[in-house]
Amino acid sequence: MRCSVVGGAYNVASAVARLGDTSRLCTAVGSDDAGHTIRAALRRAGLEGRGVVTVPESAKTTIFVESGGRVSRSWCSGGPSLPYPMERFIEQAVGADLVVVASNPFGEPFLPVAKGLLNLPIATDLHAAGDSDDMSRKPWLECADIIFRSHEGLSCSPQEWVADVLSRYPGCSIAVVSRGDQGCVMGLRDGRLVETGAVAPRGVCSTDGAGDALFAAFLHGWLTSGEPVEALESATLFAGWKIGAETAAEGFLTAGELAALRLVCPVRSRVGRWR
Repeated sequence: MRCSVVGGAYNVASAVARLGDTSRLCTAVGSDDAGHTIRAALRRAGLEGRGVVTVPESAKTTIFVESGGRVSRSWCSGGPSLPYPMERFIEQAVGADLVVVASNPFGEPFLPVAKGLLNLPIATDLHAAGDSDDMSRKPWLECADIIFRSHEGLSCSPQEWVADVLSRYPGCSIAVVSRGDQGCVMGLRDGRLVETGAVAPRGVCSTDGAGDALFAAFLHGWLTSGEPVEALESATLFAGWKIGAETAAEGFLTAGELAALRLVCPVRSRVGRWR
């Protein structure tokens, strides 16, 4: 058993910061003992700022990992009980290239502000949501430019889900389904369908946070190069290296380390059409 600071916002922000990007984190941290630990971790990562607001209780998660490294289930408690002050978000968003919005009730109020008021591209990870007609995820599907999700929870194939999302939601330009040890499927607005294989250069210790690592590294690569296929290949390797670490916020490569690893551990991709 171990205790560490994790969570989608922290994982993604830590990963892109490790890759060399500037990340401004907007989240809520409790004034309880757990909150002191979280804020200390944020300071060490250079992520504590005005976007981190104080609430009475911190969110806490229990994660169960099987002996082979697969996350079997998790359980959450606590978390923000007050609305996030949107003026802080607007302040932090000045000069940003992209907004990453969590696909949970806490994240939903950020969508209209990012899309309507700030007119910034939005990226989101739906995790193990339902199909493309899942009403609980509709606000994110309607607003996001880049949508990631896990293959878990799908009643159709990843290829069918990608095609359905890109057909139904014209604002989405990139849709990606991560498939664990089967790699990824990505659909692009121009009609391309990209499939990558999975890699794990140092084996699997824990898959907790693998999706966050894939998501973060793709955003870094896409914003840096503008090449989504290259970005997905690099992100697949970044996540494959990360799962050799014990917790969700460890095992991140720098941009230089990732470039060097690509030379000795190439990721294969296949390009077809979704339409």
